[in-house]
Amino acid sequence: MNNKFYTVLLAVMLLCSCSSHTELEKLHIGISSYEKSDLMVKLIFDEQFSPPAGAVGGGWGNAVGSGTFWGAEIPYKVKAQWWDYKQGKHYRAALTVQRDKAYKIAGNLPSITHYTGETETDVEPYIIFGFGEKGEVKMWISNAPFDGVEGRILEEIGSAQATWEPFELTDEMFN
Repeated sequence: MNNKFYTVLLAVMLLCSCSSHTELEKLHIGISSYEKSDLMVKLIFDEQFSPPAGAVGGGWGNAVGSGTFWGAEIPYKVKAQWWDYKQGKHYRAALTVQRDKAYKIAGNLPSITHYTGETETDVEPYIIFGFGEKGEVKMWISNAPFDGVEGRILEEIGSAQATWEPFELTDEMFN
């Protein structure tokens, strides 16, 4: 009888540990870059999903360009490409995401207080990407899109150093 009990208990424990719920009700994706930059960014999550990114120009660590997704998951890996028009460089990088850390933070986001004194307790996660001047790319999770709110967290959950190749700027790119 004891063996059956332990077998059933072990099966329940394994089932519970394998069936983790990773879908978030709402996930915000934000893009940031170094000051006075002029970038065009493309992201690919897990080789299958490409959130809109587009043009970005400044605001390191802040969700300057952003989009919202319902029923989304934090990716396992992200491929990033960006064209730095000021430098004439096309960068490419691949990030491995610290998903366990990201989900732990997303499940326990602290409240934030705006400069008006209004406190927001039901906050949603932001995944913010930062593209640096020397080809570095960072991926953070946050409880607010921008600096300037009390209680904001910005925790790194991925990073990489990009490779690059030059590209020629043409008049057609700016028309």
